[in-house]
Amino acid sequence: MAGGPKSSDLLSKVWLLGAVICSAILAGCGGGDAASSTSMEATETCTGYVDWQTSAYVLPYPVGAAYKVIQGNCSPPGNGHRGVNRYAYDFDMAIGTQFSAARSGVVVEVEQTHFDGQVAATGFDNYIVIRHSDGTAGLYGHITHNGSLVGIGDSVIPGMPIGLSGNTGNTANIPHLHFATHQCDPVTGGSDACPTLPVTFRNTDVNPNGLQVGQTYPAKPFN
Repeated sequence: MAGGPKSSDLLSKVWLLGAVICSAILAGCGGGDAASSTSMEATETCTGYVDWQTSAYVLPYPVGAAYKVIQGNCSPPGNGHRGVNRYAYDFDMAIGTQFSAARSGVVVEVEQTHFDGQVAATGFDNYIVIRHSDGTAGLYGHITHNGSLVGIGDSVIPGMPIGLSGNTGNTANIPHLHFATHQCDPVTGGSDACPTLPVTFRNTDVNPNGLQVGQTYPAKPFN
């Protein structure tokens, strides 16, 4: 992209890194005192999942692979997947693991300049954002340095390799792939305007209420 980023772009990206891609393990993600904020947070409820057998989504990794979910939807108080970011998943993946598109769409955002080990609440996350035909957007976060296999404007289909996982940004120094679907592009729109949406996956084990923390899900063949 020619020229430097606009200040508004930088602000929205900082918001993305600090608020959208919060770590599974880092208590108090989002700022403030972790103990006091945890004591005041209520248990959340996640609903609205579509029939997993007819879902538009497949798991974001190749057929034949299987990965554990280390953080799922509606995380306990003190964790990252809450509020507008409640419908997100973290998959336990080593640095350099190939991941794939969960749904067809067009690549609209790529950030891959940061290095593995550059871990902080804001400012160091690498990611890919793919816009779907209905206007929603898939966010793939924490990818490795130069880990995007696609460029802005590229069209992708489910199962197509799009990147390599990493350990950048708000990971609590635990390499993993963050995946979530937002109502719109959270980089340009911000997470409040583009909250996450409930997602199920058609090419794995039964998941009527989404994927569950601690379970390992195999990616099965799909049509």
